[in-house]
Amino acid sequence: MFIANDFPSFKTRFIDGLTSMLADDQLGAFILVLANSMQDDELRQALSPALASNFIALKQRYLAGELNATADDSDVFDKLLSPDMDTGMRNLPIWKAYDIGRWRAVINPMRSLRPPRASNETFSSIYADFDPGAFNFNKPFLKPEILWQGDYAGSKVRVLYNKFPFVAYHTIVVIEPDEQKPQVIDRTTHEYVWSLVEDAGSTIPGFGVGFNSLGAGASVNHQHFQGFIDEQPLAVEVIEAEDYPLELSLCQDRESAWRQIESCLQQDIAFNCIYRRGRCYILPRRYQGEVTLPGWLQGTGWSDLAGLFMVPDESVLDGLDDAGVAKTLHSLRR
Repeated sequence: MFIANDFPSFKTRFIDGLTSMLADDQLGAFILVLANSMQDDELRQALSPALASNFIALKQRYLAGELNATADDSDVFDKLLSPDMDTGMRNLPIWKAYDIGRWRAVINPMRSLRPPRASNETFSSIYADFDPGAFNFNKPFLKPEILWQGDYAGSKVRVLYNKFPFVAYHTIVVIEPDEQKPQVIDRTTHEYVWSLVEDAGSTIPGFGVGFNSLGAGASVNHQHFQGFIDEQPLAVEVIEAEDYPLELSLCQDRESAWRQIESCLQQDIAFNCIYRRGRCYILPRRYQGEVTLPGWLQGTGWSDLAGLFMVPDESVLDGLDDAGVAKTLHSLRR
């Protein structure tokens, strides 16, 4: 079994794991649970009581200087305490989606608080050696953020919550984490992910997996994939490849998908891909940092290139239309 046998069981595990993570000395856990609670009404209602009491306890200890928090977590919590955030967590809204022609934008104030890590760097290659001293998914302090781990289909898999989710039920999927591979897809892992999506998607409708190469939105150089559950098709799934503003390959078998991925690897081309049951969408593109982005676009990872954008508030959408989104995506075309 991968995480759960069906969506109701997955949702129960997802909520229970978030609730048990909260502690009165862990700013990072509070931020993660708060960000995940904003996805929909069900998660907000299930998590709000525990979040409210945890916020009060953390605020008292934080202002008294009693917490040993990371610089990133302290920076986010300072913003939550600021007048601009309107009394911290209490008035933060749940996600609200808007259709912009063929594209979808989601209002999510928490996403703008995410530390950039490597996602704001400029790259000239998709290859870099794994650095055990840098942030990676084997760090002991991440243990409370593990949603599920175990042996699945012959490999050890670790699934972590995403601290700043930008798709529904967003997770980080790390296959054989102890091998410490850099953020590069190899054939064996590609075939494994294809099968995983086939199997999990048969019992959890809307399950999919995204991937960012280095230079294409990846913020951690430790091989990982991003799980999500969304039954609403992404723009990349409904727009014909010849009409898409970016180069797009739709592959309906694992062999043809691997040939497209391998071509990017051989030519050192940055790329994003999205796995759905029986399909893989591959998007070669320009390296991040090569193009100046408009203010409404906070990143250029797989979800952005697939036509799903997170924005901090509604004002960002003023004047934005289908053609404007398409033009921005086209600017990332090689």
